[in-house]
Amino acid sequence: MIIGRPDIDSFAVFPLDAAAVLHKLADGADLASAATWYQDVYGEPVDIEDFADTLRDLGFVRTGEPAELGREATAAPVRWGRLSAVLLSVPALTVYALAVAAAVYFMVRTPALRPVPSTVYFSGSLLVVMLVICAAQLAGIAVHEWFHVLAGRRLGLPSRLTVGRRLYFVVFETTLLGLMGVPSRKRILPFLAGLIADSVLISILIGLAEAGRAEGWPPWLARACVGLAYVTILRVIWQAMIFMETDLYHVLSSAVRCPDLHRMTVTYLRNLIARLRGKEQPAPGDEENWTARELRVVRRYAPVVVAGSVAIIGIAVVSVVPAVYDLALRVYRGVTAGGLATGRFWDALVAGLLALSPFATAAALAFRDRRRRRAASPS
Repeated sequence: MIIGRPDIDSFAVFPLDAAAVLHKLADGADLASAATWYQDVYGEPVDIEDFADTLRDLGFVRTGEPAELGREATAAPVRWGRLSAVLLSVPALTVYALAVAAAVYFMVRTPALRPVPSTVYFSGSLLVVMLVICAAQLAGIAVHEWFHVLAGRRLGLPSRLTVGRRLYFVVFETTLLGLMGVPSRKRILPFLAGLIADSVLISILIGLAEAGRAEGWPPWLARACVGLAYVTILRVIWQAMIFMETDLYHVLSSAVRCPDLHRMTVTYLRNLIARLRGKEQPAPGDEENWTARELRVVRRYAPVVVAGSVAIIGIAVVSVVPAVYDLALRVYRGVTAGGLATGRFWDALVAGLLALSPFATAAALAFRDRRRRRAASPS
C-alpha cells in the first residue's frame, strides 16, 4: 500500500500490517497501545520505536502548533496550470490524434516519407548528420519530459524538470513524486504524456516533409525531417519495452495497482531459480509479505520480463548491429577515399571519433574501476 504526504512529495510502500499500524496512530493511538493492538491481531511483537523513527524520517510526523500545521499543509498554486490544462485537454488530444492519423496517411501514400534506417543519412556529411541528430534528440527528450511535467501540473502537483549529466551526457529528469498520491486512473495521462509528445513530434516532422515535397523545398530538408522522425520512432519503440521500467511499464503497474511490480518480479524470479536449483532463497520471506493478488500479478508479469530480456538481444542484433556496421562502413569509405587534404577524410574521421567516444569512455572507466578494486583488495 502506498502512503505519503503530497505536500512534501514523500511517499513509501508499506505492507498491509504496517499500514494498519499507521492508521491506528493517525486515529490517535499512542505507540504503546498501537504495539499492543498489533500483537493481539497479528500474534507477534512489533518494534514500534523503529517504526516511529521510519515515519519521522519520511516526514510523516509533523510537529508544531495547529496554525503552523495548517499553513504547512496548504499547497501553493503550481505554475503552468492553465497551459497544461489546454495542451492536455480533450480537444487538444483529439487534434493530436488527427495529426498522427494524417502522418500515417502521408507515409502510406508516399514511400519517400516512410522513416527507415537509411533516411538517417540525409546529408553527405556524416559529421552534420551526427550533430543534427544529437541536437534533435536532446530537444525531443526535453519536450518528452516537459509533457510529463505539464501532466503533473494539470493535476496540481509540483512536478518539475531538471537538467543534469551522467558522465558527459546531458540528461533530463522529471520529478513526479506527488503522482503517487492521486487515484490510479488519474496517473495514466501523466505516464503517457511523454509518448503523446513524441507522437506529435513525429507527426510534425512528417507533415513538414510532406509540405516540403509539395512546395518544392530543398530535398535535403524533407530527408532530414524523415530521418529525425525515424530516430523519434526508435524512442517510442524503446518505451514499449515495459520490462525496462519505461513509461508504459508505469502505466501497467498503475493499472494493476502494483507500484513495485518490477522489483517484486525480479525477487520472484531469483527465488524461483534458487528453488529449482535446490538452494536457499536469496531473499527469504519477501513473498510472504505479498498479498495473494500481488503474487498472481507477479506470476503473470514474470514471463514478460524473461521474454523481454531475450527480445532486447534480438532487437540489438536486428537493428543496432546493422546500424553500427553501416556507420563504420561509411566512416571507412570516407577515410580511405582521399588524402589528408580532402574534406571528406576529416569529416569521416571526426564523425568516427565522435561515434567511438562513448564506448571508449565506458571502457576506460571500467578499466579504471577494475584497477581500483584490485588495488583495494588484499593480495
